[in-house]
Amino acid sequence: MQQKKQRKHRYAASIGGAFVVLALIGVITVIVASLQLTGRVLDNTNEKVMFEDIIRPVLMFDPVPFESPQDVDMNSLLLYAMWGTLTSERAKNYTYSDTQELMIPASDLDVAAARLFGSELKLEHQTFSDYETTYVYNAETHIYGVRVTTQLYVYTPDVREIVKEGEYYRLDVYYNPPGNAWNMTFAGDRSTGTIEKHMYYYMLKNKDSYQLVKIQDVPNEPIVS
Repeated sequence: MQQKKQRKHRYAASIGGAFVVLALIGVITVIVASLQLTGRVLDNTNEKVMFEDIIRPVLMFDPVPFESPQDVDMNSLLLYAMWGTLTSERAKNYTYSDTQELMIPASDLDVAAARLFGSELKLEHQTFSDYETTYVYNAETHIYGVRVTTQLYVYTPDVREIVKEGEYYRLDVYYNPPGNAWNMTFAGDRSTGTIEKHMYYYMLKNKDSYQLVKIQDVPNEPIVS
């Protein structure tokens, strides 16, 4: 009789031990799954790169903060649309004129502006300039002539954080020091360096894309001289 009781205790201990092991395995599985899910949430590098590509044509030229694209002057809008075009895949298909100017159809700027700011914004095509280059518009052919220069130095974006605020996505954006725009565009240079500026960029999702709707100073951010 005593032997039977001892056997029952051993069986009970074995079964109890098995349940403990299974419980531990379950806890470990839940912990691992939670860590993996957290890792996927935190690892949004692809989204950051996507937003960097979208805002790059604007951030390049250190834009003044605005509450609506409609508030931006036309020269700046044309400049952003031009570089939205030049940094797109379409740029590989552009050809040069006899005077070695890159020929850009005005309609491509319209597409770039709609992609950046939404279809409600309309461009007024005309000759315009940045601080180094003049983009000459031919009203008869509806073509811009752009002389490629090696002296156009611009900022590059570094998106550090993406925060959902109502219908908007707020990008916490840092500005990398100026680099050569043409090398960056055609060689794919995304090198970073010492941060020079910090701004908020607000994006709005529109179907399968995102539009830039406003740029704001970071509250209580010290001014970088």
